[in-house]
Amino acid sequence: MNGPLISRLIREQRIRLPLEILLIGAWGFLLVAVFATSDVFTKQLEAQAKQFGGLLDLVGLDPLAQWASIGFQHPIFLLGGGLFAVGLGIRAIAGELEAGSLALSLSRPMARRTWYSSHVLVLVVGCLIISEAYALGCLLATVFTSPMGHLEASWMLLAGVQGGLLLLALGGIGFLVSAFSSERGRALSWSVGIIVILYAANFLLPLWSPAKQFAKLSPFGWFNPAPLLQRGEVAWGDWLVLALYAAVPLAIAAWQFARRDLAGG
Repeated sequence: MNGPLISRLIREQRIRLPLEILLIGAWGFLLVAVFATSDVFTKQLEAQAKQFGGLLDLVGLDPLAQWASIGFQHPIFLLGGGLFAVGLGIRAIAGELEAGSLALSLSRPMARRTWYSSHVLVLVVGCLIISEAYALGCLLATVFTSPMGHLEASWMLLAGVQGGLLLLALGGIGFLVSAFSSERGRALSWSVGIIVILYAANFLLPLWSPAKQFAKLSPFGWFNPAPLLQRGEVAWGDWLVLALYAAVPLAIAAWQFARRDLAGG
C-alpha cells in the first residue's frame, strides 16, 4: 500500500464521502424518528399489544428492531453506500484509464498491486464507516424520540459491520467490471445493471417456486440483519458468503488488472 496514494484518494473523497455518510446517518435517524412519532405506527403497535398480549415478548419480536433491519435493506441505504463503493471501483481502473492518468501514475516506482491494494483499503474503510453511520443514526434517534421497542447498541453496531460487507460486495462488482473496461461510463452502466438485476432477483425469484433457490445467487439473499437485531444471533455462514461475494470479484479484478494492457481494451 502507498501512503501518498491513499492520502490522494481521501482528498478526492473529502466532499462526496462525508455527504454520503451524512445521508445514511440521517436516513437511520429519520427512520426511527418517524417510527417513534407516527400516530399510525403507534396505533398499530397498541392494537397488536392488546390482541397478542405478551406473545410478542415471548417470541422475541421487537417492532423497532424489525423496522431498523428494514432500513438496512432499503434502496436508500444501498444507494448511498453503493455510490461510494461502486464509484471508487469504477474510478480506480476504468476511470483512470479513460482520463489517461493511470499509465502516468504507474510509470513511477509503484507496482500495480500497490495501486490496487490502496484503493481496496479505502473501499473497505469507507464501506464500514457508511454502514456504521446508519447504525449510529438509528441509535441516536432512540435517545431523542423514545420509540416503542429497543435497539441493543452492540447488536446494532455489529449489524453495521454486516451491512459494510454487503456494500463491499457491491464495490467488488464495480472493481471487477472496471478491471475489464477502459471507459468509465460503460463500466458504470454494467455495474449498475448487474446490481439492479441481483437486487430484483432477490425479491422476485422467491415468488416463483421453481426458481426460489436461485435467489441465493444474489448477495442480497444472504443479507438479513433481523435475527441479529432481534436476538443477537450472528449468522456466521451468511457473513462468510457475503465476504466471499466481496473477495472473489476483488481477487478476479486484481488478476485482470495485473495482466491487462493499460493502452486499453
